[in-house]
Amino acid sequence: MPNTVIIGGSVAGFSVAAELRDAGYTGAITIIDPHETALDRPPLSTDYLVGDDVDLALASDSWFVENNVTWVQDTVVRFSRGNVETASQTFQADHIVIATGATPKTLELPKPVYTFRTRADADVLRNSLGPGVCVAIAGGGLLAPELATSAQQLGAQVTVFTPHIPAGEVFGELAETLYTTMTQRVKVIPRRLTVDEDLDRFDLVIAAVGVEPAVQIAEGTGLILDDGIVVDEAYRTNVAGVYAIGDVCRIHNQPRQDHWDHGRASATRVVHTIMGTEPPARTPQWVWSDQFGHDAQAVGRVVPRAHEHLVHRGDNAIFVVSDQQLIGAAAIDEQLVIRAATRMITRGIAVDPEQLADTSVSIRQLTR
Repeated sequence: MPNTVIIGGSVAGFSVAAELRDAGYTGAITIIDPHETALDRPPLSTDYLVGDDVDLALASDSWFVENNVTWVQDTVVRFSRGNVETASQTFQADHIVIATGATPKTLELPKPVYTFRTRADADVLRNSLGPGVCVAIAGGGLLAPELATSAQQLGAQVTVFTPHIPAGEVFGELAETLYTTMTQRVKVIPRRLTVDEDLDRFDLVIAAVGVEPAVQIAEGTGLILDDGIVVDEAYRTNVAGVYAIGDVCRIHNQPRQDHWDHGRASATRVVHTIMGTEPPARTPQWVWSDQFGHDAQAVGRVVPRAHEHLVHRGDNAIFVVSDQQLIGAAAIDEQLVIRAATRMITRGIAVDPEQLADTSVSIRQLTR
């Protein structure tokens, strides 16, 4: 009977276990992770940080029993083809899936700098942020405005340092709308946070300046490392029986992706690889962010290339169209637009740019 050992138990690693069982895999499944159970990460910077009663667990203890998935709270120290070792145990494995994620980058400043990635990080900040606390948040991606939102809700005085409009590559022109909202709610300084800044005026400094793939476990194993563990389209490494998914991997000749949806999608693809089944058509990338009371979402690619057209639908939705095919869409507080756009892209439904732009035409109608 085959054994699958998954190194790392966040959404990517856990999804492999869950989807293997859903696919009828009868072999042993073991997840090795230093945390006590599988936890979801996106709520950490929003609901969890502000103290809402949110359950971060991806599954109950009973789920692991019912699905015969073994959770080992431990840290992998080394692996080789067919074997995974912790300090105290060795596991045989026909399939090894590396899902170790990423670690946050930091800033070299003459003051303690907090980073944000785990529940422990969120617990520290939740206990530190509050009325009257002056906090500096540095970053130009999705995390900085999310943390700024939560910090303000907790009563802190927030200053965001960002050298550019955050997440412009994710939300396209709509990133400017989100940026304007942020400037109206907290202080924004359009430059990097450096050692030249007067840091004494801040009680806390948080770096939200990106992540690095957690490849340490793969060093010296013969796996190809280049801004992540390099894999093919099926998430196979160059070593037979070893796969890498989620934030820790990079598909050959493509940029690395470090968002929640890629973790889930890469898990689905590697399950088909292990099972030897034909995967469904790849779904478009989906990203979301909750900022200052707004729900921003994007699907596909929303920055047009030279031969593509940018279509506006009102003030809060944009589309990228190429030869009547939808490439991507972004919207603020328009969930129906994103659901419809995902359907259009996935099913290859031809689109008329004029109808997309016409708010009197039901977006649902365009998916038929």
